[in-house]
Amino acid sequence: MVNFIVRLVGYGLLLGVASRVFQTQWSRYGLDDVARLHHFHDVGVMALLVAPAVLALFGVGLLRQVTVFVAFYLVGAALTAPLVCARIAGL
Repeated sequence: MVNFIVRLVGYGLLLGVASRVFQTQWSRYGLDDVARLHHFHDVGVMALLVAPAVLALFGVGLLRQVTVFVAFYLVGAALTAPLVCARIAGL
């Protein structure tokens, strides 16, 4: 149980910081004004909020390396998504 809580807090901190940076960049690039991207933003934030619990549940034994990879993949996607969306939206 203690290991689960440690994993949950670790993934929560990692993805929470990435979510904050994601939302800050999203606002800084003016993507809040683009109505077509609201759904993408909502789904991205929801994924970053739910992912720590899912990763903590499956992050034992042989799946530990996979969950660490998925966590860092989500962080990378969250940090680059506003840049890509701004480029596509022409902002």
